Amino acid sequence: MFRILILLFFPLLMWAAQANQGENIWVKVGQIYGIEPRLLYSIAKVESDLDRYVVAFSADRMTPEQAQRLSAFLKQKGIESKQHTKVIAIRSKNKYEASHVVHFLYTNNYPRFDMGIMQINSIHKPLLDKANISLYDLFEPKINIQVGAYILATCFARHKNNKDAINAYNGKINDNPYSAKVFKEFQKLYSSYQKDKTKLYYRDPS
Repeated sequence: MFRILILLFFPLLMWAAQANQGENIWVKVGQIYGIEPRLLYSIAKVESDLDRYVVAFSADRMTPEQAQRLSAFLKQKGIESKQHTKVIAIRSKNKYEASHVVHFLYTNNYPRFDMGIMQINSIHKPLLDKANISLYDLFEPKINIQVGAYILATCFARHKNNKDAINAYNGKINDNPYSAKVFKEFQKLYSSYQKDKTKLYYRDPS
């Protein structure tokens, strides 16, 4: 099954670039990968609060020198960052800023980091390279969501338990409250979606 998913990954990404603006990205990608679209949306809500430009990583993996250099870089560029427990979230105002952040982190060998609405980790760069997708492309929501759905589909292929599969998307299966957060968002979305199916259309964060 994993091999089949790899074969599906490349041609279907062409849809992301060709889709009409009015198409529901969550529903369309959910149909492609056999994933409930409300689950995709819920994961994006937990991961980024639907922020297409956020870049995040674990602060405790940086060296003191890296922390100092990053602080100076962000101050120089006027880019905001906030630390949530051990995670630093860098929130750019546009793709140009976000791409500069990624370029800085990647070229200076910072710890692996997550990007965009579904928080795709830089550890997936070899796979992205094969699909001719750059790290900067991940700030396009239609591409990011489809890559995230593909990764989630591989998690479901490896783990029969839904909870384990969702936790695997977050990188840790055992003792991980991540799936509970996702299920909570899913439950909140379920009732509102019955009343208004436009709830699943991607909108720019306010």
